[in-house]
Amino acid sequence: MKNNRTVIAIVVVAAIALAAFFACKRFNNPPENKKTRIAFVVPVLDNPFFVDMTNAAIAKAKQMQNVEVIVKASTSVQDAIGQNQIVDDLLTQKVDAVCLVPTSSESIIPAIKKANSAGIPIINIDNKVDAEKAAAAGAVVSTYIGSDNFEGGKLAGQFVVEKLGGKGKVAILEGVSGNDAAIKRKAGFLEAVKGNPGIEVVASQVANWNREQAFNIFQNILKAHPDLNAVFACNDEMVLGASSALEQSKIPKAKIVIVGFDAIKEAVDAVNAGKIDATIAQQPALMGEKGLELALDILAKKNVEKSYSTELKIIRK
Repeated sequence: MKNNRTVIAIVVVAAIALAAFFACKRFNNPPENKKTRIAFVVPVLDNPFFVDMTNAAIAKAKQMQNVEVIVKASTSVQDAIGQNQIVDDLLTQKVDAVCLVPTSSESIIPAIKKANSAGIPIINIDNKVDAEKAAAAGAVVSTYIGSDNFEGGKLAGQFVVEKLGGKGKVAILEGVSGNDAAIKRKAGFLEAVKGNPGIEVVASQVANWNREQAFNIFQNILKAHPDLNAVFACNDEMVLGASSALEQSKIPKAKIVIVGFDAIKEAVDAVNAGKIDATIAQQPALMGEKGLELALDILAKKNVEKSYSTELKIIRK
């Protein structure tokens, strides 16, 4: 009887040890079908630019095995606090990487520091994080992909100078204050026109990338400057708002050159219809695809460059 009890005890101990072994193995070696979750955090999803970007990333992920794209957006392009909270929530959910288009180049830095502490890489897309302030705060971005917004602004400025023959009154509709893309696009435009003393910038106002705000602001600009010759809107949502405002005014379209930025489909259609004169083409879909690829490369411990640039070109009729 004693021998039987000894045998039973040995069997029980062995079973427990075997169960513990397999439990430990499962913990240290997750199932092969575990999905890699890449979050895309963009300012808003009522802008076709960000829709194209995230849709391309989702489509790319569907071609891969065990990769999932999670898309999150703020309620407004000015909601920097909300975007920080979104990133915090994603860190709690333990996503594997975050592809981030910041609403503000500086305000997002605390969330990036938290991601660094959690060991979750940040891939910065389009609107650049303020590198100097990030470094001072000890926040690290793994890589960046986007267009050269300064050069895009220069393209728009050169086009306006060409169309006006180097002489005329010009207005600018700016993006969100403090946004790197907004700053660079305006600066590039001003760089292109400054060598032409006949070009006068008579108005430059923030319209927050928003079509309705641009419509209202440009109506007021037209009333204040009925002799205006051109407007550069720093994105296509705003250029479409400016175009609508011009249509409702008594000023003929032929008198004002209208240039946008982003080349969303609606703006390109407006170019072909003669409602606006040009738009600067970025490649948001390529940014989305490349952002996803870079996130996966970083997670696989592959070497990546610190920044990648996508080509810009001007779209005209």
